[in-house]
Amino acid sequence: MKETTEKEKKRHKSEIEKMLARHEHEIDELRANCKHKKISNWQYSMWAPEHYGPKVKICENCGLVMKTEEWNLGVENG
Repeated sequence: MKETTEKEKKRHKSEIEKMLARHEHEIDELRANCKHKKISNWQYSMWAPEHYGPKVKICENCGLVMKTEEWNLGVENG
């Protein structure tokens, strides 16, 4: 298998960055125009694989987090 040169890596990286930026913009537009009519039931969020966070409700059309469960980490205020 051919090794990728540094020049090729930079070219691929820039293509990936362009693609991510384009889709990020499209997602922002979708979320801005979404009516959020269909909201999921409570489901666990994960900040990393198998690392669960608070439960959330999300818009099933655009993926925007609509509500987040209050989450007590066992830390007392004061």
